[in-house]
Amino acid sequence: MPTEEHIRSVIESYAAAHSRSDSAAIGELFAEDAVVADPVDQPSHSGRDAIVAFFAMTHTIGDGLDLSITGPIRAVGNFGAVPLRAVTSVGDDKFAVDIIDVFTFNDDGLITDMKAYWSSSQVKPI
Repeated sequence: MPTEEHIRSVIESYAAAHSRSDSAAIGELFAEDAVVADPVDQPSHSGRDAIVAFFAMTHTIGDGLDLSITGPIRAVGNFGAVPLRAVTSVGDDKFAVDIIDVFTFNDDGLITDMKAYWSSSQVKPI
């Protein structure tokens, strides 16, 4: 079972890799058979390659993405949850959405499941 410190470190690495638009680094955090639902009510992406492709696509929307951790990372057992804020620019306009991501980890410390709780109606100009 991964330690709380490991889960926190992986989640911090996940946010930092998003802010660098480094989809390959994000993929390294996931198990080969992982599943991502982002947002949670949309079709999921299964397998590391599909997850990397999905996140690579999200990095082409707007003029980059900054993903910051906005509160404490909660790590319990094989699970982690974190509040995040995604900010992107489109031309001179900036938009933000607050997100809750929930992660499940395997015993090797890799993410096996990630669900992102947000919806397009919550994206606001800033």
